[in-house]
Amino acid sequence: MRVGDVAIVNGTGGLVEVITFRTIVLRDLSGIVHIFPNGTINTLSNMTKVWSGYVMDVGVAYKEDTDHVVEVMRRVGDELRQDPTLGPMILEPIEIFGVDEFADSAVIIKARLKTLPIQQWGVGREYRRRLKKAFDAEGIEIPFPHRSIYVGEATKPFQVQLKEAAATSGTAE
Repeated sequence: MRVGDVAIVNGTGGLVEVITFRTIVLRDLSGIVHIFPNGTINTLSNMTKVWSGYVMDVGVAYKEDTDHVVEVMRRVGDELRQDPTLGPMILEPIEIFGVDEFADSAVIIKARLKTLPIQQWGVGREYRRRLKKAFDAEGIEIPFPHRSIYVGEATKPFQVQLKEAAATSGTAE
């Protein structure tokens, strides 16, 4: 790990600002500085060593042809690689792993963009922006949660018979 990497230390992520013999200092996205004494570090993950990955779960409606959706996702990825600014940051063609989940309201397709270190978020956000436009142009629905409520058959009313207490007991009040 080096200064300038993005790392997760003991579950807290941020940009590595300082490394000394005694501490590692991270600054998170909100600007908060976290200082970790080296003796207290249980886990350390470097998110930016050699290359970075932007992993996406793309949800589409159940009615969509997933093969067509994957074609559109690949096309958008190829177009992004031709972009003069972002293209050089993308190391490989988009990897589409395929249908990953049948969620409540969507079929989830998992994909990944491999980028230069620390470039995954900017490239990934632009990919999603372009993908949304492509889905709109192709009429591919990005669903929102749906709930179907089944009421079922109404229960039959209870038969209730009222009896007058005085008439059946034979006593007068």
